[in-house]
Amino acid sequence: MKKLNILKAIVDFLWIFSMPIVLIIIGISIAVFFVDLNELNIKINSIDFDNNTPLSKILLSIAALNYLLIIAALYFFRKVLHFFIRVKIFEETVIASFKKIGNLLAISGIISLVISFINKIYFQQKISLEFGLNQHLVIICLGLFFLTLSEIFKIAKNTKQENDLTI
Repeated sequence: MKKLNILKAIVDFLWIFSMPIVLIIIGISIAVFFVDLNELNIKINSIDFDNNTPLSKILLSIAALNYLLIIAALYFFRKVLHFFIRVKIFEETVIASFKKIGNLLAISGIISLVISFINKIYFQQKISLEFGLNQHLVIICLGLFFLTLSEIFKIAKNTKQENDLTI
């Protein structure tokens, strides 16, 4: 239980410090269409957005809003940890939250992968195939893991209900 409390404290710490960043992200996403990007040197996930083209502004906004998906997933993870601390593991809210976390992370990973791909083709004008582990694939795998966890908890909840009915 001590490890769970430590995890909850770390997630709460991240959540508290992410709240001001949400406002900054929303502000940047809107302001990018009114500000000349050549004056700013913005880099998200090792992608430079210093070009002043409309595609660059759109990609920057999508990349910034993509972080909101991760912060939303963090919110649902906090919710799950709260239920775990109260030892309400097989609640329907926990299963639904795992599914939401999985969907948010998988979508976020796919969006960041597409942005990275467009950046390489459009801005760097090169096509390269890289093998190995990158952050986009890790986020997609985490999303799929949480979706799998949701299904496992659903099966476990049904099994627990059947066992509770058996005398």
